[in-house]
Amino acid sequence: MERVLVFQVKDEDLEKLRKITGNMKIKVLAVEKEDFKQTIGDLLEQKSNPLMGSYGGETASGSMIVLDGFSDKRLDTFLNALKREQTKLDYKAVTTTVNKKWTVLQMYLEMERERSAYLQMMQK
Repeated sequence: MERVLVFQVKDEDLEKLRKITGNMKIKVLAVEKEDFKQTIGDLLEQKSNPLMGSYGGETASGSMIVLDGFSDKRLDTFLNALKREQTKLDYKAVTTTVNKKWTVLQMYLEMERERSAYLQMMQK
């Protein structure tokens, strides 16, 4: 089953995203800031680890989606649809066995680290 976790996406872009996922029959799971201490894997399974508690800190910067269960062909189709609809998303990630164990905050940190590394590489 294909699923998309959605974090801090603006209403206009969320509407575009829901249109695309609806047409492609992809499940969308919107994640609230309070759940940013939960792991990506738990959020995909719609579980909540009570030991992690609720997040009350500053909001991570940017919008993010995390894709799970996509074949290469479906991933390409989905990403092309996002581009065609001009959906603005700061970070896009695909789940791995490693990052499913990360919290949302860890995923944001990794996305920011990768973006910084990419920008530094492009300046050379």
